[in-house]
Amino acid sequence: MRTVRLFTCLSIGALVALPLCLTRLVHATPTTAPDILARRGLQQIPHEASAAPVIALNKPSGGWTSAMQILVAGTCSDTQADPIVININGVRYYARNNNGSFARSFPAAKGKNSIIAECANNKGVAKASATVDAVIPAMPFKVVLTSDTNSVYTDLHIYEPDKSHVYWADTHSNSGGLFFLNNDGDSFDQAGYGPYLYVHPAPPLGVFRIDTNYWPGGAEQHTLANLDIILDEGLPSESHRRVQKPLARPGETQTLAYVLFSGNRQPAKVFVPNQDNERDMPPEIRDFIKHEPLREGELTNADARRYLPDPDETALRESVTNIALLQAQRPSPFWEPKQRDCAGLVRFSYRIALEARDSKRTAKLGIPNQLKLPPVSPQARLALPDFPKIWQTGFSNNSPSYGYFADAETLIGYNFRLKSRQLETARSGDLLVYQKPMDNDEPYHLMLFAAAHPENLVVYHNGAHGEEAQVRVVPVSELLASPDPVWIPSNENPYFLGVYEWNRLRPQNG
Repeated sequence: MRTVRLFTCLSIGALVALPLCLTRLVHATPTTAPDILARRGLQQIPHEASAAPVIALNKPSGGWTSAMQILVAGTCSDTQADPIVININGVRYYARNNNGSFARSFPAAKGKNSIIAECANNKGVAKASATVDAVIPAMPFKVVLTSDTNSVYTDLHIYEPDKSHVYWADTHSNSGGLFFLNNDGDSFDQAGYGPYLYVHPAPPLGVFRIDTNYWPGGAEQHTLANLDIILDEGLPSESHRRVQKPLARPGETQTLAYVLFSGNRQPAKVFVPNQDNERDMPPEIRDFIKHEPLREGELTNADARRYLPDPDETALRESVTNIALLQAQRPSPFWEPKQRDCAGLVRFSYRIALEARDSKRTAKLGIPNQLKLPPVSPQARLALPDFPKIWQTGFSNNSPSYGYFADAETLIGYNFRLKSRQLETARSGDLLVYQKPMDNDEPYHLMLFAAAHPENLVVYHNGAHGEEAQVRVVPVSELLASPDPVWIPSNENPYFLGVYEWNRLRPQNG
């Protein structure tokens, strides 16, 4: 993980007393920080500049392509003119201005594709254009999903007629559909405007369901999802349907549309929930809904049985917290040095808290007798399907796969759920999660929350290696007064993603 330097002074004596040496900090005002304000969504007003911008297109250079997507790349002389507007055949897209350059792939349409790129400031608008002929087959089914806000995820989820699920973590389609990740230059599945693209050259008969799952980044709390459904593209029967849906709740999943493909050369039918009249819903879609797949975040009874029993939750939270705090005083010899980073501290603390321990094992771990580590019951370990592999790492054959290792992104993507962006909801063992969007190598940083020791604390690894590596403990009151607004756990800080809770604990909202 990235090196995090919040404080210059911290030492820990006996863990039971936890005497702290803390630097006095100056109270910060993140709500007026320019770097924070600049990331609050799409800037509609051109910024002040000394000269009109100049834009140049490096790609495409014209000619023809046989690819399903067209890479649009170039430069803008004004590094602050963000976003770059890309217009392809009258459809508007956005691309990030990355220090004066931009590169993003967009869906190609059969035949002529007219591309206009624009960058603007208060002195003027610069434009560059190119034309590309896409030599590709007519496409009976195309889905394009974008959003109007930078630094958010509006993930595209496709459920095919056989109920198979095609999305960013499993792009394989049983029936031959093609899923293209949201890509920014050479980086794939990055938060941003999109697009996500799904095409099917021969859609099977039946109902497709199109969902979006919303994960805001930074200070964003809402966006507008834009779904374009194109049927019979490149044929005389070509038709378009645009669906727009506001998204405001982190983690929410919305069904944007159902698409029915019938036999006997009948045209495909699109039904949009909450927009189209229910009496016009085709009976095939009505039947599909009765037995449709669960949406992201919905749980079956079998899933519910995989929560830890309620009596074990308190024991787990206390043990995880005390184990993490102990590492700041004296790292355990069982904590592999090469895995000592912010995610490694979370993995180690949860693993030791869950295992069965006797006095001999506890002594080898370097845990003092006076440190209270209440054990969890055997039923808690039975709730984990592949224990001691406790971390979900992805999917295999549409089923979750588990392993011993998970980096920070995998921990928060598969194993911890967003509880809230309000610090008041945090309990011992929860994570405070931060993201710095411009840090592509190690964008996430994790802190463990420890309640009432005797005041609320956070414990984290600073991400350094060698002599500078350190597990640090900081009172939450000091964190809230940090002179660096990046690390303030506030709803107004775009780098603070929120409080995350292990998804093996029953959600507080039931």
